[in-house]
Amino acid sequence: MSVHKTLVVPGLFPALPDSAVPAVPALEKAWSQGDREVFERPLTLAQWPPNQETTWESARRAQAAGIFHAAPHWLCADPVHLHVEGDGLILLDDYTFELSAEESRGLREDLNAHFAMDDLYFHEVTPTRWLLGLPSLPEIETTPPRQRVGRNIDGHLPRGPQRGLWQARFNEIQMVLHDHPHNQARQAQGRRVISGVWLWDEACTQSAQEVVETLRAPSDYGDAEGWMAALEEFLETHWQYWQDQLRQGTLETLTLVALEGRFSGQVVLRHSQRWRFWRKVLPLMGMPGVRPLRES
Repeated sequence: MSVHKTLVVPGLFPALPDSAVPAVPALEKAWSQGDREVFERPLTLAQWPPNQETTWESARRAQAAGIFHAAPHWLCADPVHLHVEGDGLILLDDYTFELSAEESRGLREDLNAHFAMDDLYFHEVTPTRWLLGLPSLPEIETTPPRQRVGRNIDGHLPRGPQRGLWQARFNEIQMVLHDHPHNQARQAQGRRVISGVWLWDEACTQSAQEVVETLRAPSDYGDAEGWMAALEEFLETHWQYWQDQLRQGTLETLTLVALEGRFSGQVVLRHSQRWRFWRKVLPLMGMPGVRPLRES
């Protein structure tokens, strides 16, 4: 019986300058000498695998939390820190702060009391992953937070026919949270306050393949040190193990899928091929198909 393994790793080719990404021999050899494919367009984790039926991220969260039928409609509603920089606000998510279950509960209680007349209710999936239950489907377009983390939110608040209503609610949320006792305590302790809630949703596919997300946030933030630490962990806890299985013949194929960051594509390694030693080994960020670093 042939055995195949697929690892999906968003952020494997990080949103960093080439000079910030050191040599990674184990990956460079794989990408240079395996069967490499560059996808026709950049893909996010939500779009993988392509050409599959999609659901909404909010619905997926609600189903996983066992509260899908608790509200007619849902939005993802994640607690964030809005850092003031000049005349703008920079979006920072839970990659940059911790939030306890007690703090999450206290913040949501005040928000739920404030919005009760609108029949809006905040539910916790995890302390830093919330959902907003809605009586009707909102007529807005939103931006997933990972597309704006570390950058100005201008132009990325809710858009569409109901943008005025939902941007007003975005501002109301900030006012409710501003003087909350938990935020006062966080500020006194020198911790980032929870100054807003990012409302969003996106269509996503369902995949049974193993996803390693630890490189995703450091890539999004351009955090070279954090990305290197996550990469070392990935190599030690995932890549080395599955490489050994391939060499021993336990696996027939090992597929590594890279999404987001500066490259979307995959490489397939086969036990029957061994290593194609005659192929030149390229630096990771020198692989064909690696996109220029974004400017924003």
